[in-house]
Amino acid sequence: MALSSATTTVCIIPCNNILPTKLKFSTNFVFAVKLPRRLCIRSSSAENSAGTTDFESESSIQLPEESSSLISILNVERALRGIPITDVDHYGRLGIPRGCPYEMVPVAYNNKVRELESQGLEEDVLKNKLELLRESYTIMSSPDERRMYDWSLAREGNTEKFIWPYEVDVSELQKGDPPPQEPEDVGPTRLVGYFLIGWILLAIVLSIGLNL
Repeated sequence: MALSSATTTVCIIPCNNILPTKLKFSTNFVFAVKLPRRLCIRSSSAENSAGTTDFESESSIQLPEESSSLISILNVERALRGIPITDVDHYGRLGIPRGCPYEMVPVAYNNKVRELESQGLEEDVLKNKLELLRESYTIMSSPDERRMYDWSLAREGNTEKFIWPYEVDVSELQKGDPPPQEPEDVGPTRLVGYFLIGWILLAIVLSIGLNL
């Protein structure tokens, strides 16, 4: 706000000899001045640097390795169409036959590990081979993973006949045939049959005799 003041002096001289009188009028003029509005744009370098740091830290984080799990919707669709879900021979990698029991998997894995360690391979080569061996061990020792893998092998090239996943489940096949049941005693059943046949024959004879 700005305030300006002005004072005006008016002299009145009458015709008679009266001393001039000075009258003072104080006039105040008030002007409302609208100050210009300032727009202050402040860029925080600290926030920008923090955001850049967060972005760099996030980009520097390494993504986890792809999971070796075979259970997925895509693999189920492939198995239904008879398409292989993987080109890896996990049985051959561990040196075990198809349909072998689960107890053979850790034994074969330990034997393969000792075999690789005794070959005197370089550290990087040995590490890669052990990773592949561990992947096969994980799939072959897991009932769900192995069921999916065996189902894919059974469906491969055999799309005309539908096979359920549990039909190739090793744990179900290992149970074997059910135990033989005790022979059923058919003596009472046979006696009841003879009794009914006798009653039927007797009823026929009586009906014929009454009609004569």
